[in-house]
Amino acid sequence: MQSRLLQNLDAAIEAAPDKGAWARATCRKATLLARHGELHDAARLIGAVRTEFGNALTTEAAIWVMLGEGVMSFYSGASDQGIGRFQRAHALAAAMGQTTALPTCAAWLAVCHLNARRFAEMASMVKESLLLAPDTDHQAHARASLVLADAYHFGGRFDLARPWYEATRLHATAEGDESMISALLHNVAAFRVGNLRLADVLGIRYAEEARRASMEATSAAAYDRYVGTSSLAQYIPHVNAQLLVIEARYQEALDCLSLIDLSGLGRRSHAVHYVDVATCALHLGQTALLGEAIARAQNAIEDSLDKDDIVYVSCRLATIHETLGQDAAAAEAMARAKAEIVTFRAMQSALIDSLLNLTAPLLDKPENHRN
Repeated sequence: MQSRLLQNLDAAIEAAPDKGAWARATCRKATLLARHGELHDAARLIGAVRTEFGNALTTEAAIWVMLGEGVMSFYSGASDQGIGRFQRAHALAAAMGQTTALPTCAAWLAVCHLNARRFAEMASMVKESLLLAPDTDHQAHARASLVLADAYHFGGRFDLARPWYEATRLHATAEGDESMISALLHNVAAFRVGNLRLADVLGIRYAEEARRASMEATSAAAYDRYVGTSSLAQYIPHVNAQLLVIEARYQEALDCLSLIDLSGLGRRSHAVHYVDVATCALHLGQTALLGEAIARAQNAIEDSLDKDDIVYVSCRLATIHETLGQDAAAAEAMARAKAEIVTFRAMQSALIDSLLNLTAPLLDKPENHRN
């Protein structure tokens, strides 16, 4: 793994003047390893801190340990456990006045709230993180800035997301955090494809956006290979498959979909996966696979948290049913898509308005993130 931040943390561990500084640097190294996909080594480091302190774990050490455990849970797919650890770390840091860790705790909670589409809670944690973090706290600034960028991008406004993606890059570069750069590249590609696939099923074609998304996904995969990180590797085939479906390259898309381990994606993504399989099977004349994939997509759609995913899956199912002459099923799927798209567009509008209110004082100089 290539990482300037890792080298700096190793040096900080070696030169730590006391157990508190050693624990903080060790836990930060554990979170970095977890974000690179090295969960076993991350757990070993957290265990070493717990062993060193025994029953005399200090408040500051406990906060950093819980933060590290939250990141490990987040990257191992146990998101519910992760948010619980983040919440406890945040509450303890706030109660005990441990402001060093507090901005990072808030930034990670913002990530969890964004993923769960709890936008009000997300905004509160982003604001807290950016207001409390000093300019030199690059980990908190980078994480909170990426949340803002992703939220704007999810709202369909890449133009407003761009300065926050740039702020993320600047802070990550300043600290030598290659894992953060990887997350940025992956997220840009994923959110662009999310907007692109929705436009596609609604009859809107963006050829240039598709080319851009393809280049972004390729760049993310190449960067991961270069720095040696694997924590987000399972998402690249998911993004590439969606692009191939959009481009009507169905055999290539199906080949890509067959390589995906769904256990690494989470249940919220399963409906999109299965409806893409069904779309490919329809066009390739694979009847048995088509029937199985339709059933799986219909069963999985209720696990989708995002209205845009529901619209996408419903539109694809409507097309499939119409092609098969199943008019009633097609009409039902299309009716759901039309209802959900109204809700989704209203949600996007409200989200952008709230983000503009939050970030308006910061947009002139996003690299500082200060009022």
